[in-house]
Amino acid sequence: MQFEAIYNKGTIQFVPTLRFKSERFRLVINVPDEELIYEPAPFQLSAQANAQAQAMLDKYAAILNAPVPNDEVLPELSAEHEERLEAFDLRAQMRQEQGRPV
Repeated sequence: MQFEAIYNKGTIQFVPTLRFKSERFRLVINVPDEELIYEPAPFQLSAQANAQAQAMLDKYAAILNAPVPNDEVLPELSAEHEERLEAFDLRAQMRQEQGRPV
C-alpha cells in the first residue's frame, strides 16, 4: 500500500493515522530528487594513492593518444595467432547462433 507521509527533522509522520500489526518491519521510501542534497563522499585518498592513480591515468592517456602504426610496419601474424583468431570467430559465431551475447 502507498501512504503519504511527511519527513520532519528526522521523523516520518504518516498523514493518515495508521496502526500497524508489527512493531518492526521494512519500508520502501521514495524521496523526490529535488529534496535531496548530494554531498561528496568524505573519504580522502592518501597522497601516495593519489600519485599512483595519477600515474595510471597518465599511462592510460599515453596509450589512448598513441598513434596507430601503419599496417606495413606491423609484423606478419604467426600460424598460431591466426588459429587463435579463427577460434575466437568460431566461438562468437556459435554464441550468436545460440542467442547468447558475443
